[in-house]
Amino acid sequence: MENHATAADPDAADDDLGSILDAASPKPGETAGAALLQRAPSLTGVRTLAFVLVIIATSLYLLERLEPILRPLLIAVLLCYLFLPLYNRLRRKMRPMLAFLFIASGFTLGILLLTRMVYRDVVEIDSKLPVYQQREAELESKFRAVTKSFTPRFTRPAQIDEGVEPEDMLTSELSQRLIRGAASAFVSISLESIVIAFYMIFLLQSASRLPQRITASFSSERAQGIMEIVESSNRAISEYLAVKVKASLLVAVPVGLLCWGFGITGAASWGVITFFGNFLPYIGPLIAVVPPVTLAFLEFDSMWPPIVFTLILITINGVTSNVIEPAMTGKALGLSPLIVLIGLAFWSLLWGLVGMVLAVPLTVIFKIILEHTPATRPIARLISDEE
Repeated sequence: MENHATAADPDAADDDLGSILDAASPKPGETAGAALLQRAPSLTGVRTLAFVLVIIATSLYLLERLEPILRPLLIAVLLCYLFLPLYNRLRRKMRPMLAFLFIASGFTLGILLLTRMVYRDVVEIDSKLPVYQQREAELESKFRAVTKSFTPRFTRPAQIDEGVEPEDMLTSELSQRLIRGAASAFVSISLESIVIAFYMIFLLQSASRLPQRITASFSSERAQGIMEIVESSNRAISEYLAVKVKASLLVAVPVGLLCWGFGITGAASWGVITFFGNFLPYIGPLIAVVPPVTLAFLEFDSMWPPIVFTLILITINGVTSNVIEPAMTGKALGLSPLIVLIGLAFWSLLWGLVGMVLAVPLTVIFKIILEHTPATRPIARLISDEE
């Protein structure tokens, strides 16, 4: 009771407030400057926190608003890490400008060829939509016949066929949207590949001159330390991207050949989707497997070929994801699953599907840079999957 009365007493509250003000005010024999210096650490912490929050908010805003500029630039940076060994080899045999043009033109032509193949597959799939709809209706009727005895209450009554004009109109509209979307994607990817090629030319040129610039800008000891960090980070990033691309090819090429062997429409497209889907952990293989499996069940009259196709496809993805790729990458570049999911959510929120593809490589590169900087090594251990 006494404690309750004391807590509710206004005089006691005034005493507490007075004690706080007395602690903040200078004591006898102490100047106002000395009291301010004693409170400086807390003020510095608040100011630092405010600066950090402002920097984070500004960075998020700029990443979202400058997406048309930063997205091709980041893709070009990642590609430079892949093509830098090839560029160094070509420089020994030809002039630097010819090496630039060779790599940039080869990259642009490769992207245009892939997008052209994907666009052709989309047009072919669109032309077969009536066949797919008929096959879908057959599968639906078979499924209802099988489940009719098990779930009689949930079986819909037969409806009178009053015409198919609404369905035909919906199919036509979906078909037109599919073609328009594919054509728009083809044009945008073609233009962005040209921009990426120009970025790569200047990035490769700047990368060759970076050691001289660092040596000229810093003292010899400082420049040597910076170059060690830069070289080790570049080596680790290049090795990771090279291994990831090889692992993606090891799963994409068999998937494309499997689709071609079974006669699935769009074999090239499913190979490309599998390649990029391999950069998305957990959800990437699922996204890459569902479309060809669906088409397999719609294109075959019998059920056994699509079942065999599905089993082989799942086996290829499972062996690559759980055996081949871990053996190639090792555990040194592992990320915490929570960090991977946060990275996927963050970059997909900013840049959509392209952000999801870039999320894991960018997060791994960020972790590698933190590992090779002594002051940030503890942060790299926190986000890694190492025990």
